[in-house]
Amino acid sequence: MNRISYLFLLIFFINPLFSKNEEVGIIDEIEGEVTIKPATIDIIPGAVITGRSLYSGDIIHSGENGKMQISLAGSNNKITLFGLSELQINKEGSSFQLELNYGDLFAQFSNDHINSFTIITQSSQIIQNEGELWITRNFTNDDHVFSILGDAQISNSSTSTELKIEMGNMVISDLEGFGNKMEITEKMLPPEIFNQYNNNRYIKEEVAAFTVMNYFSDDSSFTRTLFNEKEKRDPFKVSLEVGAVSIAGEPYTKVSILPLYFGNRFHFGYNISGFLGISDTAANLNTFSTLSQLLAPMTFQYESSNKYYKLKLGQIKNLTFGHGMLIKRYTNTINYPVQQDGGMVLNFKSDAGNYTGELFTSSIGELANGGGLVGIYGSGAKLPYRFGVGFVSDLNQFSSVSDSIWNGITPHKRSISGYQLDITYELKSDLRNDTYLFGEFTTLNYADEIRYIRSEISGEDTIKQGFERQSSFGIMAPGIWWKIGNHRDIKIAFNFVSSLYMSPFFSETYNLERMHYIPASVLDTLEKNEPYSEDEKWLTMITENHIDSDSTGYYLPKDVYALLDPTKNVHNKIGVSMEYSYQYRNLYNYSFDISILKEIESTDTPTTYYTLGIDLLIQEGLIQGISECGLYFNQYFTSELFNTSNYSENMVLGGKLGIKLRHNVSLRIYRHDVFYDRNLDGKVTLNSTMGIGMVANF
Repeated sequence: MNRISYLFLLIFFINPLFSKNEEVGIIDEIEGEVTIKPATIDIIPGAVITGRSLYSGDIIHSGENGKMQISLAGSNNKITLFGLSELQINKEGSSFQLELNYGDLFAQFSNDHINSFTIITQSSQIIQNEGELWITRNFTNDDHVFSILGDAQISNSSTSTELKIEMGNMVISDLEGFGNKMEITEKMLPPEIFNQYNNNRYIKEEVAAFTVMNYFSDDSSFTRTLFNEKEKRDPFKVSLEVGAVSIAGEPYTKVSILPLYFGNRFHFGYNISGFLGISDTAANLNTFSTLSQLLAPMTFQYESSNKYYKLKLGQIKNLTFGHGMLIKRYTNTINYPVQQDGGMVLNFKSDAGNYTGELFTSSIGELANGGGLVGIYGSGAKLPYRFGVGFVSDLNQFSSVSDSIWNGITPHKRSISGYQLDITYELKSDLRNDTYLFGEFTTLNYADEIRYIRSEISGEDTIKQGFERQSSFGIMAPGIWWKIGNHRDIKIAFNFVSSLYMSPFFSETYNLERMHYIPASVLDTLEKNEPYSEDEKWLTMITENHIDSDSTGYYLPKDVYALLDPTKNVHNKIGVSMEYSYQYRNLYNYSFDISILKEIESTDTPTTYYTLGIDLLIQEGLIQGISECGLYFNQYFTSELFNTSNYSENMVLGGKLGIKLRHNVSLRIYRHDVFYDRNLDGKVTLNSTMGIGMVANF
């Protein structure tokens, strides 16, 4: 071999040591015909093997049956070429440029704070910080960009305009600009990519509603607080709790066992709890005489194979329609174990996910007897608009009253229903932040005309005058909604509410306010108070629902009970509502919302009504040694905020703390306060559930 040959070989082998070409990725997977054209001659072109490094400037070409997955250097990001495609990867510093000349590309981006990644074509520049994209580019310079997960920002090279697409959207970008954003449908994507998109829509779990009642059967989402992801791989689990608890001032010992099954589409759990009263006056809480008591401890969830519908049975938590003027944070188990129920929630959607629906009943037992709270909500998107329509009805407000109460008379029946319409408009959207305008209209329809009295000016005098109405309404508009990053939501809206309307009517505490027992002595006193006692229509309204032939007591529905003082909430009101929420992964979340409504056109001192919600929840993993920590305070439509001396049924508050003793054993301390007439004497009292216990997961 001559000197020239030795020199050539020497240069060939040592040149990579001094080459300025930077490694940009490693090949993870190869199928079919794939070739690489190296950026420099010191790298051998031709056949491609798994594990081979790619360098800045390399051009990758795949044939019609080809497929290649690449892990980009210094990150968790991956790109995959499909079919007849050509891609060049360039890197300068911490900036990656993925130049797609033609073909199909699937990109998976994680939240990388060091490197930046841009997909470039002749027509577009596409940036996504976190998520998944499917891009197809043909030889006529048309880019079809699909957001499979997360948001993406697209710049059109010809028009210098920008557009943001969200998960579920696609857009065409070509040399003439952007086409209209469209919702993704199954026909638009290859089956493999559509299945990935379909799965992504269900990976995001809902935030667990925080209510301290029963650690095991709060909600189907309870499993997140019991087991981590690694533990959930075993489909069968058991949780045990042993402790001491005080319920409504009576001491008990508590033992609970919760067997659980986690399937791919089917989850099931049943909390078997026993309460042993320590005192002679402690009530028996171990009864299963009704269908509601049998279903309440159960957690059942089934999801169809195509993920188009999901069925849940058991307790319902944190149910809200639209922006929450009609029904907000509704729960069917507000005071476990004394007041609990088993209901149903059915979620369904179209194949593209742009039309969704939710159907619920609060109590399967009450529904079987012609009662219970039922509702349906549907929404549809036609970018940049989203519309929602909802309906909620209490089929029989008396259905929760025991049959033994009625003495010598036929049990009463009475219904109330409400409708809502909401609209959201996308005002501005970029890669991380969104701005929307929104509005909501709600109406509440009473079974009979509601009688109320208010002061009216007549000439130079002020007189008490009676009015009747069979419906009331509320308007939340205009409103502005900011979504900041993936964690924060802020809403501010103007509100107008008519006389008698209570916003939200179907709230978290509705089951406590639904029906009120009033002794005859209370109404006898009201009949003697002038001038209201002279209004026969009002007097008839509040005395028509007696429980026996001797009229020794009465049951008043929520809307009627609110008018025991017929001059309360009888004027139109204006005000503002505000919401702020923050969630960081599954580690912690907190929220704050308030509504302030002030009476207008009142001849007396105007009354101001408030709704306030404060929630804080810390999950395991944020604070060492703490398995859970939470505080909450919610009060609905009150003129006396934070006033607990009146013991109003519209208030719920409490907290919990979990301390890890071992990896699967925790000490749990909790308290939950609600207010209602426990003894049926017409007096609303504080009802606390507080306890301490050991929780073990196996």
